[in-house]
Amino acid sequence: MLKPQDIVVVLKVHNLRDLEWTYNELANSLHMSPSEVHAALRRCDASGLYDCSSRKVKKRCLLEFLIHGIKYVFPEKPGALSRGIPTGHSAEPLRNLLNVDPADAYVWSDPSGTVRGQSITPLYRSVPEAVKDDPKLHELLSLIDAIRVGRVREQNLASQELEQRLTV
Repeated sequence: MLKPQDIVVVLKVHNLRDLEWTYNELANSLHMSPSEVHAALRRCDASGLYDCSSRKVKKRCLLEFLIHGIKYVFPEKPGALSRGIPTGHSAEPLRNLLNVDPADAYVWSDPSGTVRGQSITPLYRSVPEAVKDDPKLHELLSLIDAIRVGRVREQNLASQELEQRLTV
């Protein structure tokens, strides 16, 4: 059975595409342990989202799961106001596509964050640290949050943006 951190790991592997990586490097970049990363990729392999033998993400399967299943498997509701890192419709790329009132911002709680908004629990506790050095991962995880907590229009735009990013 998938765990939320599995999605974070498989998205990071997708972003690395044809680059060589080790479990230690991947773990360090995600602020996880190598054993967590290894177990995450094994679960993704068993779920049909990743192929361990070729070390490739099954892009179409992952996209289908993210668009149609993630909001049911890992649901989320906006929480209390907090300082943090923008996510969902408050972060790129949706921020430029929608007119959103700054008072309706969504954030991952982080003491060094620059935005105040309703807190969204990230898929894994290390996400706020991991995205500080990886803008592409930040975009993907923000799009996923838009699907998890957004309204229909936001979900549709996020789905289109995910499709563009995952099918390259």
